[in-house]
Amino acid sequence: MPTKMRVRQVREIEVDGLGERIKQARLKSSKSLERICDEVGVSRTYWYDVEKETLKGGLSIENLRRIEKALGVNFGVKFEVEND
Repeated sequence: MPTKMRVRQVREIEVDGLGERIKQARLKSSKSLERICDEVGVSRTYWYDVEKETLKGGLSIENLRRIEKALGVNFGVKFEVEND
C-alpha cells in the first residue's frame, strides 16, 4: 500500500479595515465581549489585538469564521480559488 504525504498551502491576503468592521459588529451585537470571546475561543487581549489590527502573525481564517459566527455576520473575506 502506497504511503501518503501531506501538502500544505499557506496563503495570506490583506483586508482593509477588517478590525474596525469587526469592532462595529461587536458594538451592534447584544452579546457581551466576554460571551463573544468564549464563543470564539480567544482571550480579551487577543480580541482587542484583532480590533486594533495589531495581531502578530495575522488572523487565521478559522478564527475569522468563528468571529463571523459569534457575531452573526459575514465580512466577505474570501481567498481566490486556485486554478490548475
